[in-house]
Amino acid sequence: MLPHAAIPENPVLIIHFHEIALKGGNQAYFENILKRNILMRLRDKPGARVRHVRNRLVVRGLRREDAAEVLARLQKVFGIVNISVGAEVDADMETMKATAQALVRDLRFESFAVRPKRAEKRYPFTSQDIGREVGAAIGRASHARVDLTHPDLEVFVEVVQGRAYIFAGKLPGPGGLPVSSSGRGVVLFSVGFDAPVAAWRMMKRGLSLHLVHFHGQPQTDDASVRKARALAKVLADWHGRIKLTLVAFAQAQEIISVACPERFRTILYRRMMMRVANKLAWKHRARALVTGESLGQVASQTLPNLAAIEDAAAFPVLRPLIAFDKQEIIAEAQRIGTHDISILPHDEACVLFQPRRVETAAKIEDVRAAEEELDIPWMLDQLMADAVTEVIVPDWWVEPDAA
Repeated sequence: MLPHAAIPENPVLIIHFHEIALKGGNQAYFENILKRNILMRLRDKPGARVRHVRNRLVVRGLRREDAAEVLARLQKVFGIVNISVGAEVDADMETMKATAQALVRDLRFESFAVRPKRAEKRYPFTSQDIGREVGAAIGRASHARVDLTHPDLEVFVEVVQGRAYIFAGKLPGPGGLPVSSSGRGVVLFSVGFDAPVAAWRMMKRGLSLHLVHFHGQPQTDDASVRKARALAKVLADWHGRIKLTLVAFAQAQEIISVACPERFRTILYRRMMMRVANKLAWKHRARALVTGESLGQVASQTLPNLAAIEDAAAFPVLRPLIAFDKQEIIAEAQRIGTHDISILPHDEACVLFQPRRVETAAKIEDVRAAEEELDIPWMLDQLMADAVTEVIVPDWWVEPDAA
């Protein structure tokens, strides 16, 4: 977090993005979604306004005391590469010098560098002029030395459309694409490490998500459901409000375990889950299914078995963790905030009626033949009839009508 002393009295936030700026003729589409996602997090800040300013977004109308809270929220907005808090002034040299001096006056540093940038070449001062003049002013106010290679403090001066944005330091954002810019997906949402990390990674690629969790109640306790809600709450902080559908799966597993060959049970469970996800995708206009599968991690995730499971999918199946090992997934879970929930004990739906021997090289035609004993349409109707959908909201969420 930036030191409070570097936040001016009437702060503006300068938001930079990278990948969006490479979208050519579609850039405005992505910028508008990013702007909407930012405004969603500022509904409880009635004065806040967001404006496009030449390959950046500027947030105005914040109070100084709100800046730290808003910065923390925006660091979880996909599409943002970095955020800075600073001052916006007229782009005349004396004003820029005075503003830079005021910005650093209460900061402690022994060396500094000025990083100037001007968007219009017709501006009367070059970047070198800005760096030299503003640097001299900061030096006079702070008695610090200039170090362009390894400074204690970096002061940025960006001149755009006759205005200057002056700020000290940048906070990283998550990058990627804004949520919902790439469409919608349904996540098969188990509550270990994998599925939450897979969901987060697809959010980063712009996907809006609907989560579906399969639980074993009444044969198991409600631990997995509680974990699913808690994990969805963490993801909602990055995503915005998110839907979670809870599906009681034990009856379907019992039917499969009685009617079908034991070695195919796990694969058949997963195929039935795919079919439920298909139904939800059609209902909610999603275009893809998402899983946390990783090649070879468990018996059901061999290449032949993945193909046999995907055979039941009516949409593309996205597997963002397919080449990750477990330690990489756990490290990512720690970074995004899901690890401490995922590590809590629970009973998985898939371990109910677990076979003693699991097929590792299933053939699609054999799996289809094994399903001929099942009344799949009836089973799907039962699963969907008993499914419950909840809306999970982050702490910062404010309903539009209440804004």
